[in-house]
Amino acid sequence: MDPWARLHLINRVLESAPLLPFATAWLRRRHIPRAFRPVYYYVAAEAFLYFLDRLSRITIHNNIYIHHLATVLLVLFLTQAYYRLLPQSRVQKAIRPSLYLFLVVAFVDAAFLNGLFSDINTYSHSFGCAILLTLAMIHIARLTLESPLTPLEKQPGFFLSVATLVYCSCSIITYVARNVVYGLDYDLATEIRLDIIVSVPDTFLFAVAMALLAWMFSFFPLSTNPRRALPKWLHYSRWQQRPLRFLSQPFAKQPIESELRHPEHSISVNEKNQ
Repeated sequence: MDPWARLHLINRVLESAPLLPFATAWLRRRHIPRAFRPVYYYVAAEAFLYFLDRLSRITIHNNIYIHHLATVLLVLFLTQAYYRLLPQSRVQKAIRPSLYLFLVVAFVDAAFLNGLFSDINTYSHSFGCAILLTLAMIHIARLTLESPLTPLEKQPGFFLSVATLVYCSCSIITYVARNVVYGLDYDLATEIRLDIIVSVPDTFLFAVAMALLAWMFSFFPLSTNPRRALPKWLHYSRWQQRPLRFLSQPFAKQPIESELRHPEHSISVNEKNQ
């Protein structure tokens, strides 16, 4: 296989990473705490966008609007999660105004600056990731101060903040680099190859962030007891022992199941009848 085709295939496979945390969270959806509910909605939206991206590539041959929509969903849901995780303070009060300002920047970026179907949203993505990076660092600092005796790897919120730091810190650079690549006067083949090279670290770190979110959801108990996870018609507790039948006896004279299980009882009953 051609090396460029191999890199392209790796990018397409890594883009399916949201399916892992969504499956992990779906099995625990009834026991996900209120503070982490927005993260569950975010991975569900990313899983939907994965299939929408595949469909857009085939039908309209344009998936740039997916980047605009994904950035809005990322910032919208994760800021709500941090708003619930962080205690009441100046930081929490500043989250909502920052979110409203981000929505204005996202609208201007999609409508006037880069265009919803023309270029990826460099400005809104950079501004939104800057907000999330700030909240993630503040949240990790709060975890170390509030519970110094509890290891960070035992707290699900730590994995949320690490996933945010891993993805957002790199995606700002890759978004800017991809915008620069398409702004230069290269031929189409060169632009595609440069886009593949720039996209590899972004999709890889995105997959790492999704794996960290799946690890975070694994802290919560399953919605259904594993012993009761099978459907009722397949559960072993509904199985009944089938009666034994002997080929040497007529059907009318075959022993009853209770006699086979308790032969001494049947013998005593026959003696009384005699």
